[in-house]
Amino acid sequence: MKRLSGTDALFLSIEEPNWHQHLGGLVIIDATDSPDFSFLGVRELMLERMTLTPKFMWKLHEIPLKLDLPIWVDDDDFDVDNHLHHVALPAPGGHEELAALTGKILSRQLDRRRPLWEMWFIEGLPNSRVALLSKFHHCLLDGMAGASLATVLFDFEPDADPPHIPTGAEVERAGPAPSDAELLARASISAAATPLRLTNYLARGAIRGATLISKVREGVGDVPQHVPTTVFNGPVGPKRRLAFCSVAMDDVKAVKNHYDVKVNDVVLAVCAGALRHYLDERGELPEQRLLSMVPVSTREEGDDAMDNKVATMLVSLATDIDDPAERLLAIHESSMGAKELTAAVRSTEIPSMGEVIPPAIIGAAVHGLASSGLMSLMTTVNTAISNVPGPPFPLYIGGARVTGIFSASIIAESMGLNITLFSYMDRVDFGLIVDPDLVPDHWDIADGFHDALAELMAAAELGKPTVVEDPFGNDSGTRLSETT
Repeated sequence: MKRLSGTDALFLSIEEPNWHQHLGGLVIIDATDSPDFSFLGVRELMLERMTLTPKFMWKLHEIPLKLDLPIWVDDDDFDVDNHLHHVALPAPGGHEELAALTGKILSRQLDRRRPLWEMWFIEGLPNSRVALLSKFHHCLLDGMAGASLATVLFDFEPDADPPHIPTGAEVERAGPAPSDAELLARASISAAATPLRLTNYLARGAIRGATLISKVREGVGDVPQHVPTTVFNGPVGPKRRLAFCSVAMDDVKAVKNHYDVKVNDVVLAVCAGALRHYLDERGELPEQRLLSMVPVSTREEGDDAMDNKVATMLVSLATDIDDPAERLLAIHESSMGAKELTAAVRSTEIPSMGEVIPPAIIGAAVHGLASSGLMSLMTTVNTAISNVPGPPFPLYIGGARVTGIFSASIIAESMGLNITLFSYMDRVDFGLIVDPDLVPDHWDIADGFHDALAELMAAAELGKPTVVEDPFGNDSGTRLSETT
């Protein structure tokens, strides 16, 4: 049996109808020089390379009464046509129509009776562009693993030789589903050890808590006493909408070098500037600084396993500071302190909550909080911002060139905005996902990323932002809104 890890299973246990736990990746493809590029060709490619990602042919099997972590089993009825879909955009087929369609696709939960992924082939874009939208449950893999997955499905050259395709005994299997009796027997053994695991968890948690308090008293980290409530923070519904923007990596690095900070500090400052301007324009900028959750990969170098290995840290976005340069330096200081604090706390190893508490209990607790509405009253963080490194070289699929990669992550109750950055070639692609009932004008935020970078460059006297290739093939460059 292939048992889910506690972290992977946790993403299943906390899922609610309004709190989807799937991720998305929107890939823009230029088929200008690939007249044979088609849905059927992509389907054939998927069938050919599916054995390179066998986990995508496994499905969940729950333990009776959810007394223990679920397991993966082979889907004996696996059919790629249950997962690969072909649609076309309504005219005029621009980026806003694409974003609206992908948002609707991401507004629906995945069917747990099948392997937890979908891919949508989307035609109707101008300039010989095609989009591929992937949608997969977070229990399958995290953002870093998703970036590794792209190198399996995509090629480094337009006419690259196909990789070695495993066959027969080479393909990793999850195995058949055991009987309920066997699963209950195993679950009873696991349940018997729950008190011991819980005692160990609480003891280690207490050590972590003491470390946290001690470090905060020493001035390590930047833990705010109050998190402001903004338009992004409120009860989240099932609907999702996307927006996106691209900037030049060279510009980001130029700002980084000028101020002697990290690339991640610069992209956080770009997000902070965009959010500050958005709220200020609406007269809703709080006096207190916004706080972002920033995922941090715990994956060892060379680890290409398709699973979740991620921690989080809290970073101030310094939106209470008007000057963009001072804001960037404040974010850098907060980020460095958050890394030190996170490292100190994580020096005490502790298992995932999903390893300690049975899924039935976690699920009941989350459902209770969701039903009561209490979670929507608690603003613990204003947004989440992820920075996923991608390949610095072009990718191809079926001979066609990938021109942009925009990611969409998870929004949660009381946090209706998530920003994910994906570096690809000489660019940084910003993907933004919102609950449109909370943030109906989300394209205004996307436009603000470009303006925020321009402010930072102007403050450093670095000139104007570089015009990057528009992934949709328009002539206006970085600002997608100029094409409408």
